[in-house]
Amino acid sequence: MGRVIKYEGAAMDTATVGRLKAFARGEATWAEVEGMTFEEAKAIAQVGCELAGAGRLEEARILFEGLVEGNPRDTASRAALGTVYQKLGRVPEAVTEYCAALEGDPTNPVALVNRGELYLRQGNRQGFTDLARAAEADPEGVTSAGRRARALVRAIALAAVETMKDAPAKEAPARA
Repeated sequence: MGRVIKYEGAAMDTATVGRLKAFARGEATWAEVEGMTFEEAKAIAQVGCELAGAGRLEEARILFEGLVEGNPRDTASRAALGTVYQKLGRVPEAVTEYCAALEGDPTNPVALVNRGELYLRQGNRQGFTDLARAAEADPEGVTSAGRRARALVRAIALAAVETMKDAPAKEAPARA
């Protein structure tokens, strides 16, 4: 895969110039200018996931930040970057990435469940809505995010029922 960055002073081909102009107008991502394929981006993301899974969070962060910089419209990479930020304790940045992922894909279960959990920890009721939407986005529980969302919604509902059982019954006002 040839890279524009390796430009050595020879005349640029028309296609490259067109991609650069499209990038300057905001019509193309840098990944498109560079000619990065979906398969290449997916392979890099897989390495990022493996690094994160092995606890090598800083290395995973670097890969996902690069993917997002190259293609800010890549909602899966944005959600993965948010997850890495969350694991690193960088909560505001994680929420920013989850929100950006959800702008492009409002049903992204990873972004929904993780943002939902962070919002709930902050006392923000939007968190429950996010969890419910994540469970709806994956009703069969195909993804781990969908299964986690369903488990959290169930746990919250059970906790609410227990709280209601333990609360003293309010007496009805006396009628005259």
